[in-house]
Amino acid sequence: MLARQKKQGQNVANEQDLEALVDNLLRDAGLTYVRHPIVGATRPDFAVTTDQGDQIVIEVKAWDDTPENNARAIHQVRRYKELSNAAAVMLVTCIDEAVFSAFGGVYPASAVIPGLRDVVVTLTREVSVRKPVESRSSPDKKVFASMPFSGQYDDTFLVGIQPAVLALDAVADRVDHTGHSGDIVRQIKAMIRRAQAVVADLSESRANICHEIGYAEALGKPVLQICCTPIEGLPFNLRNNKTIPYNMGQVSKLRVKLENEMARVL
Repeated sequence: MLARQKKQGQNVANEQDLEALVDNLLRDAGLTYVRHPIVGATRPDFAVTTDQGDQIVIEVKAWDDTPENNARAIHQVRRYKELSNAAAVMLVTCIDEAVFSAFGGVYPASAVIPGLRDVVVTLTREVSVRKPVESRSSPDKKVFASMPFSGQYDDTFLVGIQPAVLALDAVADRVDHTGHSGDIVRQIKAMIRRAQAVVADLSESRANICHEIGYAEALGKPVLQICCTPIEGLPFNLRNNKTIPYNMGQVSKLRVKLENEMARVL
């Protein structure tokens, strides 16, 4: 089975279907897991439950193997650990199999099952008693997060938007979280149509975010605007709308404000 994993791992960068591959690997290994659960204050792609009852969170990102993306992956491992309080976190991406061991918590697809085994062994050896982790099924209500793709906004989504939305029994999603390939504009429009509301991060006044706000408003979707750059720089037809300001590095404060505002529309 390991040989098959390595072969699949080599092809995954072309397939761009990393999540489906990980799903197959977990199922073939006979592991107990669920897809897209709510674990603590986050929503990972998978949560594996060990024989000892520990939960291992697995997040999947079909990112190219670059130093910037690998650093971004390591940062997300830390964030998912803090937000989920799971026993361990693994982030699976297209990292080079020859160098991945240097990156804590980041794995290529071919190392998912061996990595899980190593994590389980480590957890079994630990003598500390871990508290049970809150885990539940993903709610049906959706909120689309319209925001820049850049990694510097990951905490805005992971620490600010997602926990605020989860607290209201809904789930937030952003395009680079889903890992889809193909016509990105069509995907975004489909996600907005399915959503009950939209959170739009107008930081840097990016044109694509403005377009997505217009599309959402045309569909009658409630839009909550947030921004970490000067609001005076927003287009005139948007800066008159209520916009929640926030500061990078203080996104936990955004979570509280956003939850209060979101409660009015969900």
